[in-house]
Amino acid sequence: MKIRGKLLILLLAISLAPLIVAEALHRVSTRRLGSDLASNSRQMLTEKAGTQLQDLVNNYERILNRDQQILELSLKIQANEVQGRLAGEVPENPAIFLSKDYDEGTNLPSGMQASEKHFRPDEEGKLAPIQVTYDQQVFFIAEGVDPEKIAAEMARLSTMPQVYRSLYQQRPKIMYWQYTSMESGFHTSYPGHGGYPEDYDHRKRKWYNWAKQAGELTWLPPLTEVSTQTIQLGLAMPVYYPGGEFAGVTAIDVPLLSVLEEIKLPRQWAQDAWIMHVIPGDEETGTLGQLIVLADRSYHGRSEHWRLHPEWKQLKADNEAGLEELKTLAMGGESGVMRMPYQGRDAFWAFGAGKADQEAFPIVIIPYDLIVAEANSTEQYVWGRTIQGLKNTGFVMLSVFVTVLFVAMVTSRRVTEPIRQVTQAGRKLARGDYDVSVDIRTGDELQELGEVFNDTGPKLREREKMKRSLELAMEVQQNLLPEGPPKLKGFDIAGKSVYCDETGGDYYDFIDVVELGENKLGVAVGDITGHGIGAALLMASARGVLRSHAGRYGTNLGELFNALNIHLVRDTGEARFLTLFYGIIDADQNTFCWASGGHDPPYWLQRKTSQIDELESPGGIPLGILEEATYSQGGPVELSSGDVIVIGTDGIWEAANPAGEMFGKARLKDVLKVNQDESAEEIRTAIIDSVAEFRQTAPQLDDITLVVIKAE
Repeated sequence: MKIRGKLLILLLAISLAPLIVAEALHRVSTRRLGSDLASNSRQMLTEKAGTQLQDLVNNYERILNRDQQILELSLKIQANEVQGRLAGEVPENPAIFLSKDYDEGTNLPSGMQASEKHFRPDEEGKLAPIQVTYDQQVFFIAEGVDPEKIAAEMARLSTMPQVYRSLYQQRPKIMYWQYTSMESGFHTSYPGHGGYPEDYDHRKRKWYNWAKQAGELTWLPPLTEVSTQTIQLGLAMPVYYPGGEFAGVTAIDVPLLSVLEEIKLPRQWAQDAWIMHVIPGDEETGTLGQLIVLADRSYHGRSEHWRLHPEWKQLKADNEAGLEELKTLAMGGESGVMRMPYQGRDAFWAFGAGKADQEAFPIVIIPYDLIVAEANSTEQYVWGRTIQGLKNTGFVMLSVFVTVLFVAMVTSRRVTEPIRQVTQAGRKLARGDYDVSVDIRTGDELQELGEVFNDTGPKLREREKMKRSLELAMEVQQNLLPEGPPKLKGFDIAGKSVYCDETGGDYYDFIDVVELGENKLGVAVGDITGHGIGAALLMASARGVLRSHAGRYGTNLGELFNALNIHLVRDTGEARFLTLFYGIIDADQNTFCWASGGHDPPYWLQRKTSQIDELESPGGIPLGILEEATYSQGGPVELSSGDVIVIGTDGIWEAANPAGEMFGKARLKDVLKVNQDESAEEIRTAIIDSVAEFRQTAPQLDDITLVVIKAE
């Protein structure tokens, strides 16, 4: 194929490929943008929903607690008023209306009206409101009770409606019936109404006997109310005669469905949400281990007969393990929000705290698709706009194709020659001819390409020189470090430097000080500010100075450091400085003395006690900063068999993991204690490996140098 055809293909590729790629990237990015927006929106909406549901349940629990306190206070007032009347005088002309009066429609009190909250099934099974009066109460006398014997007591309680009415008006939504049942055999209830069975005897009812046996205010489990056959919650409290003898029970019924009215959901959730009140099952009803639904939107709240125990609906979930966890948390006194399916739909479950084995708690279930509906709409909108953008781009690409075809045919020759020159010169450059160049004078981007190419060769040559220099410097520096551990009677010694660049500023050395006699060894560890070539050069200089001065000053380490400091100050100026630790091991005496110029103290692990101490130095700033600085010697300390001294640089404890947490000296001590029985080399390896494992994927930002001395 001729160059013109190839150029045509090239120009088409150069022109159209970016458009195609750009469009593909645009499509992907737009799609991803929509997904990200939707994902972020879902996450935000999910977090917001979780917080909102948690707040809703918590607020609801506060409302319930408030209502509970109001009900308990109302019942105490009610009980106190009953006991006060039992101890009082018998009023004249008491207003007493019996249940049969309400049922027969004779001798009715004033204020009779169809109730808005009290319903009873009619003959066809449909719910019909019953007639009640808020002006009076109803009296019902159990079978076999002589009315004359209880007439005085009934008269004393005939004035209770004013008390009931006052309490009822405080919270009418949560009060269903207010009533007092006497041990003598009669029962009163407010508001006044009929509907009591002839064989009804409150003294045989569970709620009455529970309250009687408890002897104090008691919350009752849900039971069937006799006159409406509805299932109600209740609280009851015994009342007593002036002498302390049990007189009866006064109580308040609470409609189950009223507890749900306080939960106000956002409009977009309300239609498909599930709101319910649940309670743990018990052995008596055969529902032990289950969660029983006391009330929900579909709950009729009625029983077949007032003598029968209510038939409860068991709460079931698609995830039984999740439901069990919810029950455990709720009954442990915790409220919260969980995500698990319900009736085949992914949903959020917000639940309140039960706090006791028989205390009900709320559950609000919101389908997840309702929570993220807004995010899904956003994603669909973005995708629709993307499709429209693809159509527009297709037309643009067709226009570009025609234009490029024309331009390629006209300019192919002008382009061919510069490309040929660059191609030939490129081959020479690849073979190592860094002096090759091209002569392109087109006045356009091709000329710029030629100029860039001409600059490439010299820069590659300089880079190659620098690379070789670094390799040589690394080799030289590695040769300055000890080839292996020294041989010293009674001691096991190991050292290592791990540089973060090709060259570094850390340094360690083992110096056989001839002037001190046999069985003595100098150990040095230094850290020069920074790393790289400059630090490596200063390290080499410091090493030479230390080795040349070590024999001259012998064990007078303070004077040795004074001389080193003056030398480094004059050589380095203020640009760099060196922290240095230098100690001398006396194998004959098993002692160790040292001096430090601003270096972190080594750690001394004493084998007998496993105690780790720091070998502090008496003063001393880093070398090379202040010529007037003075230094002193530390020690000697006597080393026992198994004692370990670890000398390191800050690259160990300042190593950081991806979270920015440093390795720290505490971890170094832990590794030392764990490996104290190992050899010096194994201790050194364990420390360096622990630092690398802690750092994980984070880069090594500083040189690491470590010397381990172990007394055998």
